[in-house]
Amino acid sequence: MREETKKRLERVLWLERAKKAGIGLAIVAAMGAAFAYQNLDMMETKTDVSGTVTEIDPLVSKTSAADGETLRVKLDDGRQVSVLALKSRNLKTGDHIQVTEHHHATGRVTHTIAIK
Repeated sequence: MREETKKRLERVLWLERAKKAGIGLAIVAAMGAAFAYQNLDMMETKTDVSGTVTEIDPLVSKTSAADGETLRVKLDDGRQVSVLALKSRNLKTGDHIQVTEHHHATGRVTHTIAIK
């Protein structure tokens, strides 16, 4: 085999190896980014806020819809949020309740009814 042909062949082989290594590194980086995002979403700060129930709607769910209801709550600072609650709590429109506000590190904010 001539010297220049051998060099071209080696260059092509190294390029193929570099492509495979690059693809592998990209996959590992994507998996690392997904895990990092999930960890951010699990970090949260909780704040207790109070509000008044303005609406009560049935819970739309595939299972156990008869056990719960969706509450529309007007918080004391004026925001409207939705909270899920069990029907056994016997909440009515106009009831004043405590709500826990969850601020996730990703920026997502969720609300749950405070358990007493």
